[in-house]
Amino acid sequence: MAEHWIHQSETILKKIETFLEQKPKDRLERITEILFTLNVLDMSLHGWRGWIQNLNFMSHFSDEDLAHMEEGILRLTHAFVEYDIEITTKHQEKIPQALSTERERAASPTTERTGLYV
Repeated sequence: MAEHWIHQSETILKKIETFLEQKPKDRLERITEILFTLNVLDMSLHGWRGWIQNLNFMSHFSDEDLAHMEEGILRLTHAFVEYDIEITTKHQEKIPQALSTERERAASPTTERTGLYV
């Protein structure tokens, strides 16, 4: 099982490397590559979540192993959230605003709602 995951991950890394090297790109190619990469992250997170939630499985790791994993995940997540804030701040006028509370809906009664986003 682990060998398959490693092989699959190595193939994904090669694909991402081709994305980084490929130029020029059009907008659709960029969107496709972002979506592919987010799907890879989602797949990886799902795998991590499966590990972490299985206490019997996690009992095989030493405290040193867990500390190493924790530090790596904390650092990667910190960097990703920083990037998320950077992009959201830079492009917030392009992001639809969710009207999620009754108070917000009451504050703008003339806005026709077609779903969650205005």
